[in-house]
Amino acid sequence: MRGAFLLLALMIGVQTFHTREKSNSKNHQDITKLAILRATAEVCKSAEGFTEPEPLNAQTLAKACKKDAFKSNFETGIKMITHYNTQTNIAQRFTPKYHFNNEKFLDGKAVIIKGIEDITADMKKANFENARKTLGTILHTLQDFYSHSNWIELGNTEPCTALINLEESIPNPADENTETCESNIPNTKTGAKFKDNVVENKILTSGYFGKMNKKKGKCSHGGTFDFSTGIGRGWDGINKDAIDSSHGLDHHKAADMAVTASVQLLDKIWKNNDDPSFFRLMGLDMTKPKGKWKTFFGSK
Repeated sequence: MRGAFLLLALMIGVQTFHTREKSNSKNHQDITKLAILRATAEVCKSAEGFTEPEPLNAQTLAKACKKDAFKSNFETGIKMITHYNTQTNIAQRFTPKYHFNNEKFLDGKAVIIKGIEDITADMKKANFENARKTLGTILHTLQDFYSHSNWIELGNTEPCTALINLEESIPNPADENTETCESNIPNTKTGAKFKDNVVENKILTSGYFGKMNKKKGKCSHGGTFDFSTGIGRGWDGINKDAIDSSHGLDHHKAADMAVTASVQLLDKIWKNNDDPSFFRLMGLDMTKPKGKWKTFFGSK
């Protein structure tokens, strides 16, 4: 049992922004917490006399928002949402659409769009526990897009807003017959190399994870437990999950964009509802957030 538990602990962070703490890298908890703080600060800016606090944390922001009495509930709300975010790696570990793996762009977007709709419906029914669960899940999916796709490598400097807006189309996704990565590239410690036409034509792709029979010419996710690269070629992928990942040189760009994208999603939820409902969803409210949660492999 101990061995199995340790193996699970190692595997939790191998196909996603890590959920364990890792030196000089940002994990899902870091990204989610910062996004919630920034989005909540935007909502509070309408209050008279609001000044964004330094440092920005749950306690200082609650005080700046004139809601100091609710700071403990706010901290709990943040922890709950980040918990549900990390649980996506367990509940949906091998479902590509929840991680934008295997070029499942339309399916991943559908998860996010339906999630936004469900959150709004639950908030209107005052079912904030369900809303937080869904929010954690779709934040995880949205954040993974920036680590698992080549959005960053294509030179984009702003998030892909098509992922949260039904009426927008995802720009130029690869079709199933388009080869996206070079084969038989030696280990240069910089991961897989994209085909020249992918870069020139800004073709969007993402890595395949786990499949031994991956279609020829498609990119792999990469990492110790990704068998799509072939035995002994775990380095040959495109993910930016941590600083030491296949394309880890772009990890911080991906993480920073994931924060910005998460703020945009939270802003959309706020505008679909109202200030009091948003504050209650985040836990910045007199009602203590309900739901079971626990810290998990470095959750903060």
